[in-house]
Amino acid sequence: ALFSCVNIVGLVLSHPAACNALAKYASANIKDVELDFIRQHAKGILASSPISYLKPAQLRGSLFQDSCDSDAISSVFTKFYVDHTEPLAVLEQYKKKGQWCLGELLDGHEFLAVFPIAPVSLVHHD
Repeated sequence: ALFSCVNIVGLVLSHPAACNALAKYASANIKDVELDFIRQHAKGILASSPISYLKPAQLRGSLFQDSCDSDAISSVFTKFYVDHTEPLAVLEQYKKKGQWCLGELLDGHEFLAVFPIAPVSLVHHD
């Protein structure tokens, strides 16, 4: 099976709804993300990514920087300076509902969401 050996899923993206969808896939809640799990695995995940711009990308936010001077918690400095108007509006809705813990979305950055998942078990039919 395609995902039979997968035990971690993650994404680097600027849209909070995508992070929420991945959390649901991992049977997690976006407001209760295991931040220590992200901190432990983020560097290795980025280093092993097949996406070339992620390998050298800098981890940013209070999870990764002792002297973080922003409200970012788990993000990657991808140097993608795109219009964040819509993702920021969605982020505000998540925050108003108390449904967000990955921090702020800064210019040139994207959120880093990483979740442990139980590997898919193969179903055998006799």
